[in-house]
Amino acid sequence: MEVGGVQFRLLNDNVGDQAATGNEKGAKSFIETLKKELEELNQTVKTAETKTLEIAGGKSEDILGAVVAATEAELAVKAAVQIRNKVMQTYQTLIHMQV
Repeated sequence: MEVGGVQFRLLNDNVGDQAATGNEKGAKSFIETLKKELEELNQTVKTAETKTLEIAGGKSEDILGAVVAATEAELAVKAAVQIRNKVMQTYQTLIHMQV
């Protein structure tokens, strides 16, 4: 399965076709949710950038709106980075586990 140029491999433990179908649906749901959330993050950042450029270009006088949009974008990016860091930390913990 490929999403945004990144390939994801779905693993099947030979539990049965029905279980495999459930795993694939769950994986697709997770990937779709992740993709949707990243698109929303991107849109938030673009909105803040657009409002800032409108202020700088003299097309708008809504400074408060630009500041609010920039703050929302900043918080969204910080939250995304924290989530990424936690995922990477968990991944590293799993990799170093002895079985």
